[in-house]
Amino acid sequence: MCFDPFGEPLETSQTAAPATLRDGAGHRAVAAVFWGLALLLVGCRVYLSDYPVAQTVAAVGEAVRTQLAAAF
Repeated sequence: MCFDPFGEPLETSQTAAPATLRDGAGHRAVAAVFWGLALLLVGCRVYLSDYPVAQTVAAVGEAVRTQLAAAF
């Protein structure tokens, strides 16, 4: 038997509904698309970042410093 947050007993037909909504091809398809997109984004990030983060931040900082020096 299941109970709601206030301690009232719930009928079994109400507790079985959320489980049946997750079963099916739609849930599996959405999960596959989500994880495929996540892996694609992680894979592209790893492939595109040839430089270490510290070197990239230093290069951006140097470019900003150069632009600020030229402006003033």
